[in-house]
Amino acid sequence: MKIGIFGIGGVGGIVGGALARNHAETYFYVRGENLKAIRQKGLKVESASLGDFVAHPKLASDNAAELGIMDVIILSCKGYNLKEACAAIGPMTGPGTIVISLLNGVIVSDIMEPLLPPCILADGAIRVFSWLTEPGHILQRGLCSITFGMKDGSRPPQFEEIAALLNRAGIPTTLSADILTDSWIKYVLMGSSSTLYCYYDGPAGKVKEDPNHEAVLRAIVGEMTAAAAAKGIALPEDLADFCVEQFAKVPPDTMTSLYRDLSGGKAAKDTELDHIIGRMVEFGEQTGVATPYHKAAYTRFA
Repeated sequence: MKIGIFGIGGVGGIVGGALARNHAETYFYVRGENLKAIRQKGLKVESASLGDFVAHPKLASDNAAELGIMDVIILSCKGYNLKEACAAIGPMTGPGTIVISLLNGVIVSDIMEPLLPPCILADGAIRVFSWLTEPGHILQRGLCSITFGMKDGSRPPQFEEIAALLNRAGIPTTLSADILTDSWIKYVLMGSSSTLYCYYDGPAGKVKEDPNHEAVLRAIVGEMTAAAAAKGIALPEDLADFCVEQFAKVPPDTMTSLYRDLSGGKAAKDTELDHIIGRMVEFGEQTGVATPYHKAAYTRFA
C-alpha cells in the first residue's frame, strides 16, 4: 500500500515519521528547506509517545507526478492552503485513492470534493500537540491519536488496513461509524476556544477578567450546537459544560494558534480565520441560526 503524506509540518511530520519508520511504502510531499533537510538527513522526530528516531521515506519530493498515484494520501495543511494543496495532489490521486484529511475545521471533505479528481474522500480528526522546530525536525508532546471515516457511514475495505498500519506505527487509530458527529465535536472543542479568544482579543487571563466569560463561552458553544442540530447532527448535551471545565484549567497566557497568528500581526488571509470562525458564520447564514458571537469575533480581525 503506497501512502503519501502531504505536508510535513507538525501533524504530517509526526504521522509521516511514524509511518516511514514502520512502513516501507511511505512517501512525503514536502517543499523548500524542509525537503532539503529530509533528503540529506531524514526526518528527525522527538516524540513523547513514539520515542526519538530518524525516519526515511521511500521518496520525498515536491513533484507530485514523481511521487505517482497513491493508494492513500494523508493530507495535513492549514485551512488557508487547502485549495492549493488539493491542486498539488491531483497527480497523486486516482479513482481508487483514499484521501484522508487531518485538518482543523469540520467535515473538510465538503470543501475538498469539488477541488479533487474522483477519489474516495474521508474525513479525519487528529488529537496531537506537535510542531516543526526547524527544517527536518519534529517535536511532539502529549498523546497522539487519529479517528477517520466516511461521512455517509460507509467503510471501504481498505480502511481496516490503513488503521492497522497506523496502529502498528504507534498512533492509536479508530474507524468512526459516525465521523460527522466526531468531526463536529472536535470542531466545537477547538473552534469555541478560538472564537472566545478572538471575541475578547486576549489570552485566557484577559478572558477570565470578565465575570461573565463562562456565559459567553456557553453561548459560543450554543451557536455551534444549534447549527449542527440544524444540519441533523445531535451533539452531546454536556459539551458546553466540558468546554467550560477545560477552559477553567488553562493558564493565563493560553491562547489558540489562530489567535496567536492574528494577534501577532498575520493578515487574516494567512490564518485559519475563515476556515474556523468564518465557516461557522456561513453555517449560521445557511441554517438561519443566529451567530452573534462568531460574527463579532470574525469581524474583529477580518
